[in-house]
Amino acid sequence: MRNLETPVLKFAVYGAHSSLGSGVLCELLARQHEAVVLLDDLNSMSARPGLRQKLGDLYDPTSVAESVAGLDGVICLFDSPKLPTAADEYRQDSRHDLYAAVDSLLVGLPRVQVQRLLLVADFPALEGEPDVQAALQRLAAHPLDWTLISAPPQGKGLDLEDVMTVSSEAIRTVRRLAAAIVDELERPQHQHERIDLHL
Repeated sequence: MRNLETPVLKFAVYGAHSSLGSGVLCELLARQHEAVVLLDDLNSMSARPGLRQKLGDLYDPTSVAESVAGLDGVICLFDSPKLPTAADEYRQDSRHDLYAAVDSLLVGLPRVQVQRLLLVADFPALEGEPDVQAALQRLAAHPLDWTLISAPPQGKGLDLEDVMTVSSEAIRTVRRLAAAIVDELERPQHQHERIDLHL
């Protein structure tokens, strides 16, 4: 039961269709926060208490602003196999453009006074790519309260129900990574920094 003095926080999640995304949702719900999952298909995830679903396009600043208005922060799990977008070229290409995603977030979030952004990706695997370097330089110069979280890929196919009910070493690892991410969201210790999660 929630302590009435503890505020309910509302966080948007891009990239919930991943094992780590499921872990983050599970952790947010366990801590009695409200999670808003941003999707391009509202039927792609089952409803449950504390979990809202909204349409959103990560690659469109106007959609980002409309989707996250009134929320306390945004988590973008960039390594998710299915990031929400309305653009056909992104649907056909399994690789997403980090620069375009960062640009949309940096334009869209300030429009609606959302200051907190956690961007989660396997940054060591991405660092040699020119668009990634450009995205990180753009982010470094921006006043938004951002944190980069480098997390290793966590397998495929774990949905929210798996993470909430199954006990295995893989799921415990996902839950530990998710807990570290939500800890940083609740109590920021690394604003304008990158942290590396190793488990």
